Amino acid sequence: MASGFKINKQGIRQMTREIEREFAKNPVRVPLEVDASGVHLPPATTVTNYNGPIVTVTGDHAQLAWNNREVAQAQLSAEQVAPGYEVLADLVTRLLASTARFGLDSGDEVEVRVNSDAILREVVKSEPDEGVIKRGVTMLKGLLAPIASGIGKAVTQESTDVAKQMIESLVNALPS
Repeated sequence: MASGFKINKQGIRQMTREIEREFAKNPVRVPLEVDASGVHLPPATTVTNYNGPIVTVTGDHAQLAWNNREVAQAQLSAEQVAPGYEVLADLVTRLLASTARFGLDSGDEVEVRVNSDAILREVVKSEPDEGVIKRGVTMLKGLLAPIASGIGKAVTQESTDVAKQMIESLVNALPS
């Protein structure tokens, strides 16, 4: 470097080890408030994070992984789905678990997750708001439509068939 400044890599490693020891002695405790209306979905298939801690928070459960080579995190919980919405809840959960198969761009994938979560939060209520559910289903159908018609990027025959079947199933899963 021009100024003669050099990074002390050994000092950084030593500081990191000392910080890790302190965290091991004094675990971090974070109080959480529970929102029981949330629905717990299956964990994502694969998440690769190269630059920091991984924190998974779902409802009243939190998991923290820091400086591990490989981490497998899962949370098991069950919510009662309102009568008549069981098929829709199962279908939306399967859609969430397989979003990677559709090759959606990141914005559309986020929209699929947001709308799916909204539907799943609604169907576990004692009296679900049908308007919220219909809007969510309409959004999901709209996001899958380009794939079903074969005009989405990286569309394969398999993803087109799955998207068509998913759209048809979403329509049929709505209670009459």
